[in-house]
Amino acid sequence: MNPRPRSVLVALVIPVVAVILGVSLIGPSSATVFGIPALFIFMFVMFPVTSALMAFTWKQWDQFDDYDADTATHPEEQPHATEETTA
Repeated sequence: MNPRPRSVLVALVIPVVAVILGVSLIGPSSATVFGIPALFIFMFVMFPVTSALMAFTWKQWDQFDDYDADTATHPEEQPHATEETTA
């Protein structure tokens, strides 16, 4: 099964870009929220946001894909070399 480009974009690329931008923008700041550095708060918020984006993409685009047809998950169905063909 090949992943859909929009699934990869929403579930992986957007969170990575958000973390990179957030760390680069909030990192130099000395701001705190209830005594906790803003960067830590941002990183802890990004964990459930990333999980929510992954759940959204699965529900929206990948839920009804045929995962049984994926030969990468069923290695026993792969053709194997026999002794006759290797000789």
